[in-house]
Amino acid sequence: MSKYISFLLILFSIRVVAQQGIAIPQAKEPVTPSNFLKMGSNDCDSAAVYSKNKDTKGADKFYHSAIKNFKKAIKETPEVFDPYYLIGLAQIKTEDYKDAIKNLTKAVTIDTSRGDAFRARGIAQAGLGNTTEALADFDKATSINYDDAEAAYQRGLLRGHDKDPDPAIGDYTHVIEVNPNFEMAYMNRGLIYFNVKKDFVLAFNDFNKVIELNPENNEAYLWRGKTQFNGGDFKSADKDLSRYIDMEPENIDALITRGASRININNNSGAVADFDVVIKLDPKNVVAYMNRGTAKGGMKKFKDALADLDMAAKLKFDYSPIYINRAAVKFASGDKKGACNDLEKADGLNNEKAYKLIQQYCKDGNR
Repeated sequence: MSKYISFLLILFSIRVVAQQGIAIPQAKEPVTPSNFLKMGSNDCDSAAVYSKNKDTKGADKFYHSAIKNFKKAIKETPEVFDPYYLIGLAQIKTEDYKDAIKNLTKAVTIDTSRGDAFRARGIAQAGLGNTTEALADFDKATSINYDDAEAAYQRGLLRGHDKDPDPAIGDYTHVIEVNPNFEMAYMNRGLIYFNVKKDFVLAFNDFNKVIELNPENNEAYLWRGKTQFNGGDFKSADKDLSRYIDMEPENIDALITRGASRININNNSGAVADFDVVIKLDPKNVVAYMNRGTAKGGMKKFKDALADLDMAAKLKFDYSPIYINRAAVKFASGDKKGACNDLEKADGLNNEKAYKLIQQYCKDGNR
């Protein structure tokens, strides 16, 4: 009996150890295709974090890890949609557009109802410069889901390069109808209104909306400022452009536009300071010399003004506004004959304003 009791005690002691997880190791969960998808998706999430922090190298490392996991999933289940779709997205991120197209084509073959896969393939096609194929994919995506704002936006990006801007405007407008907070749709539509349509009112409205949605979008201040300049609101243009230049102090376009705005609000010293920076950055910038000369003329520094305008004419002798501005400085300095000679040069370059000024100031009785 005593031997039996001793046996039971030993048996129970082994069971207690087993229950505590010490004596018997736990079996690992087997890796399945769904695990590969999960691991690849986690890699993509990690890559997105690195991308947000502008660490391209770190992001690529995780995207390539994701691609390896998705390939394993494809090998295990070669007729399932998700691995082909997900690997295609990851390959787009690494700019491997050719393989992305291959895998996304397989995805849309497996499931023809997935508009998001057509959209992704369209992005890859656009990455390779295959505009016709990309547009066809975006059309397919929006035919499957009319409210696919991203597909319409991507289509607008492609169409925005064409001479006919209306289809792109239509795409961006549709995007905004679907998602009124789609910041870049307003931005790109505004750029078309500004650069192609020359409709500064509609452009202003779009850039204004971008700033309302994202006050930190510095590019929007540049373009709203340029729009205000073209609309004649020079004081507001100066304010917006100053906001932009605080962040981008060497942007020549912004400096020239702000300098021109300052001439129009009689801040000639501020204008000269802007053009000084431009000329330091670009010693052969014709517009900067011309406008600095004009600003100096407004300060009655006629000798310095004419030196700048002479330099502008030397750099670009066939640019008629130089002669108009130099004529204004010469008139102000009392050199009427020299001013009329410059107006005649501008008229010879088919400047319409020059002819009118000649009629007004340079007829025989007015010389």
